[in-house]
Order: sequence, then C-alpha cells, then structure tokens
Amino acid sequence: MHLRKSFISLGIGLYLFVTANALAYTVFRKSLLPTPIIRYFYGMMAPYQGYSTHNAELVAEGQKTDGAWEVIDLLPYFPGSIGERTFREFLLSHRAQGKEATRQGYEHLIEQIRIQEAHRGRTYSDIRLAFDTWPMAPDGYETLRLPAFTRRIDPLTLE
Repeated sequence: MHLRKSFISLGIGLYLFVTANALAYTVFRKSLLPTPIIRYFYGMMAPYQGYSTHNAELVAEGQKTDGAWEVIDLLPYFPGSIGERTFREFLLSHRAQGKEATRQGYEHLIEQIRIQEAHRGRTYSDIRLAFDTWPMAPDGYETLRLPAFTRRIDPLTLE
C-alpha cells in the first residue's frame, strides 16, 4: 500500500513539475526540460500565451475596373462565431509554420476569394488583405470600431 501511495505521489509531483516548466516556458521562454516534452504541456497554457487589448478583423478589398477599391464581405468565407472566425483569419496553423507558409496561406485565400467573387459576378483586378484593429471596450465588440480608433495592419507581419 505504501509503495502504491509513493508512486501516485511521484506521478503527481512529476506532472506538477512538468506543468510548472510549461508555465515558465510560456512566460519566460525558459525551461529545464527538452522542447519536445515541454510542447505537450505548453498547449495547456493557452490562456496564458497571450492577451491583446485590441480586437482584430481581416478585411478584404477588391479593385474594380475603374480603379476604385470596395470592401468584400468575408462572412461567407469564415462562418462561425467571432472567436472562431478570428482564429481562422489569422491562419494560425500556417503562422506556426513560419512566415513563408503564412504568406502562401494568404495568397491561397486571395485566390479563393477571387474565384468565389467571380462566380458571384464580381470580378476584381486585384485583391488586398489587411487587419483592422481597434481597442476593446466593455460596451461590446464593435463599440470603438470608429475611424479615430481603427488601425490597419499587414496580415503577414501584424505591424
């Protein structure tokens, strides 16, 4: 019985040690364990991996034949809740693979938008993407989405 209790205590202690290392890696990018081991536990630290004080939404614009740019509604391309939509708009699976994969992901998205918009009878000579960012507000998601507070950033560099 004593041996069983010792193994359980050792297991819990090891689990807490690895989880604490994952938290340290999340906050300080330092760990006592090899990266492959820490990556699994790092996923549990998702709530602590980042926090933004700004909302963000991907914006697509298509250039018409007269040279004017018009906003393309992306809702059909990103169905779901605001959180899921934002997750998909940032192409996080591509972003995790690096800048080149992210660039290719956005190029593929532009091509898909071009094809689908053409099927809807809207042809564009060029399509560009950017993120609109604006401060969060307690009154709601769109409250401070005003020209004075909205900033447009590059989807690749997020700057």
